[in-house]
Amino acid sequence: MKIGLFTDCHYCKAEYLGPTRRPSLSMNKIREAMDEFKSKNVDMVFCLGDLTDHDESSTKEEIIGCFREAMRLICSYDIPFYLVPGNHDYLVMTADDMEREAGFKAPPYTVEAGAYKFIVLDANYRSNMVRFDTAGVDWTDANLPPHQVEFLRTELNNTTMQCVVLVHENLDPCVDKMHIIKNAEQIREIIKGSHRVALVIQGHYHKGMEGVIDNIPYITLPAMCEGEGNSFRILEL
Repeated sequence: MKIGLFTDCHYCKAEYLGPTRRPSLSMNKIREAMDEFKSKNVDMVFCLGDLTDHDESSTKEEIIGCFREAMRLICSYDIPFYLVPGNHDYLVMTADDMEREAGFKAPPYTVEAGAYKFIVLDANYRSNMVRFDTAGVDWTDANLPPHQVEFLRTELNNTTMQCVVLVHENLDPCVDKMHIIKNAEQIREIIKGSHRVALVIQGHYHKGMEGVIDNIPYITLPAMCEGEGNSFRILEL
């Protein structure tokens, strides 16, 4: 099967956010990615988070408007689509906002397709285990809360399928340490011990990274929003 992947669009009307992010270009980049996914007959598409963003002048209504605009474009291709929430998605929007606008529940959840089970997690929780939409966003303090750790363990222990784990923040210890989930080591041990995980896919770290940990590929996708070029990927499993 084929899956289409992109991450960190940071779509909003701002021309620049920082020196390298070009968020206003992301709609055309999403369109380019979805055109390629459609032409290559991918079976499903995942965005690994930070679909939208905002500048200091943005209102909540404007941010949700950008989210709706992006979702309308993506859904117009009639390919099953799943959003892994990122820290920027929680800056103004709540999980309820995202569920209402995207049409599916917030993680954790699983999707079964072909021979694979996709396990989608949400590490947008501070060290007090309160989600960013309530506790406030601190992108350097990402944690997978206990109920999701147990969800992951249970899903891996109770399946005979090969699994793909998807999360916005990073489990890979090779990226810049500020981007790493605080309890990543515990989660990697669960992944390793299950002997069920074929692949781990992440976003968040805009430069991207690829490595193999415990014989499992860990892929961090480069950010779509960086510069004028585009970044997306088709994986064949």
